[in-house]
Amino acid sequence: MATTAPSRWGFGEVNRVAPTRAGAVYLALVGGVLFGAVNTGNNLVYLVLGVLLAALVVANVLAEWNLRSLSVERRLPAELRAGIPASGGLILRNGRGRGAAWQVELIERGDVAARARVERCPPGEACEAPAEFLAAARGAATLSFVRIQSDFPFGMVRRWRDVALTDEVLVYPAASVRPVPPAPQGDGEDAAARGRPSATGDFAGLRPWRPGDPLRRVHWPTTARVGEPMVVNRSAQGVEELMLRLDPALRGEAREAAIERVAGRAEEQLAQGNAVGIEVDGQSLPPRTGAVWRRRLLTAMALLEHR
Repeated sequence: MATTAPSRWGFGEVNRVAPTRAGAVYLALVGGVLFGAVNTGNNLVYLVLGVLLAALVVANVLAEWNLRSLSVERRLPAELRAGIPASGGLILRNGRGRGAAWQVELIERGDVAARARVERCPPGEACEAPAEFLAAARGAATLSFVRIQSDFPFGMVRRWRDVALTDEVLVYPAASVRPVPPAPQGDGEDAAARGRPSATGDFAGLRPWRPGDPLRRVHWPTTARVGEPMVVNRSAQGVEELMLRLDPALRGEAREAAIERVAGRAEEQLAQGNAVGIEVDGQSLPPRTGAVWRRRLLTAMALLEHR
């Protein structure tokens, strides 16, 4: 998944502001000191009030400066699955010529949730913070905004801005490996081999590794000698072709659970080198193997209609 271009904003733009809990207590304290100063006329109380107000002004000036000339990018996970956190990153770029950015939080605002925090980002540098991306449901999802916020320097005031940063991602169903009913007409889990190379047949030489080959077929001594992954090629014995079927009558949570079971079983069998196909909602994809086919199957199940 591609990284988005940064969205930059500078001095002409206004940040939203809200007091934190500590800030609300501080404002109440300032109000109490102000009331005492007015009612007593004591110069010492006025001096304390001046110090409190000066600290509030300094905090706001530093907080406003802290969010100037920042931009943000995403590093999306290779795959997203519904309900399962996936590791990615949010990248903060400090475009100022001087002055680090401190205690900045980056928060996803869209169909996918993520949150990261950068404690310090030096001027002119990019700072990546790890983030767990979490999508609630399978299907096409839109990432619309990233909120940049900070309560620097004293934690009394929180400033933030939502930066438009649009991405379209596909969320695969969560994979469960519970049993899946076979397709009708006997074309199910016990189908016979159809002449494809297997992992259990007679030795038939070595060949370079291809996407979709299971790691258990890698011949490690030869791989170390030639400097590239080599796999054992065996004769056509024992390969299974499986058709996994989704019951079209299922609705709601039962349907989603069945989709997860189909996805899990498909991945399990593909990892073993078997050919897998699916029959869902009148759509039939014949058994095949490989990493590209795996993505094709998962994409088809991710885009199934919610019922």
